[in-house]
Amino acid sequence: MTDKTVYIVGAGFSKEASAPAQEDLVKKIFEIDRDHPQEFEDNSVQKFRAFLTNVLLVPRKLHDSIPLEDIFTPLDRCIADNVSFRNLSVKDTLNTRDLIYYLIGKTLECTLRSSAKDYIDQFAKYITDKSSARKGHRYANLDPVSVISTNWDTLLDDSIKSQISTHYPNNAVVDYCCHFSSFEPNDQSVMPGLEMLGLGGFSVKLLKLHGSLNWLQCPKCLRLYVDFHNRIAIEQYMTPVNCRYCDAQFGKQGSHKLISNLIMPTFLKNFSNPQYKLIWQAAGIELSEATRIVFIGYSLPQADFEMRQLLARMVRKDARIVVVDYGDPNDQLITEKRKRYEVFFGKRKPEFFLEGARQYILNLLEE
Repeated sequence: MTDKTVYIVGAGFSKEASAPAQEDLVKKIFEIDRDHPQEFEDNSVQKFRAFLTNVLLVPRKLHDSIPLEDIFTPLDRCIADNVSFRNLSVKDTLNTRDLIYYLIGKTLECTLRSSAKDYIDQFAKYITDKSSARKGHRYANLDPVSVISTNWDTLLDDSIKSQISTHYPNNAVVDYCCHFSSFEPNDQSVMPGLEMLGLGGFSVKLLKLHGSLNWLQCPKCLRLYVDFHNRIAIEQYMTPVNCRYCDAQFGKQGSHKLISNLIMPTFLKNFSNPQYKLIWQAAGIELSEATRIVFIGYSLPQADFEMRQLLARMVRKDARIVVVDYGDPNDQLITEKRKRYEVFFGKRKPEFFLEGARQYILNLLEE
């Protein structure tokens, strides 16, 4: 079997492109509303503040610092049990969660709109060129690289799509490793990777374990829609769209308005969605085949037990582990992250690169 590298990218991967850390997202919502209030739909931030104050009972001075887990865990528990949450009905609870989805997605879009993502473009070119070894091969006898991402943003997705459009038009696709359809009916550039392999092309595998801002799903037929031109998970909040297939089969009045299916930080993550099951199964296979696993900007948090379980089950004993982070090796936070990896991977002895994603990718290009 040939060598295979799996890159696992977390929030730190986009940090040097100015992406906010997860713990700073709520604070960033209020900063953007203060400095550029026109960015958000009318009264959306005010509704969010009212929820924090009147439902979660968080004093206004502490709004900036509330963890996302403390927002989504009670909401998701009530939705799963189909019960009301304090003074919110079940329907109001669902609407509140949709509102916060919108605010987080819009905040990421605003923050990353003019980001310096040259290193992400270079990484996209690197993995696209590596993946092109599969061209003309129907099956995975040549499968040198894949990316597993825990991020919602589409910086890497867009860069890969751009590389394909520029250098491999009609010969490659971004492969999310699940069943998906194009959001635009006539967009032939969106198709599952196996379909492109069957046509003699190749796919660039990007497995997004927590969903993506360019995905929407039909709650009736469970089709996943993808759009590389728009952040449809954000736009759906303002301009709802129905599943076109269910419209044709059941009429436009049915309960098939497309929904965002992002997995938010909560202690009750629900991966029962069949599309996510496919992605997580594929991620396990990718890890089992990897001779080298490179973590870029992923902190291996204790609370992310689904990911830790996947790694514990599927990473080979002889896999080379590389951890890419950014910061002073003497910093307490970096020291804690490093110890976490050393304990988790033990005899595999992780290698650490602390000069950041940008420099690591520049070194890749020189290999």
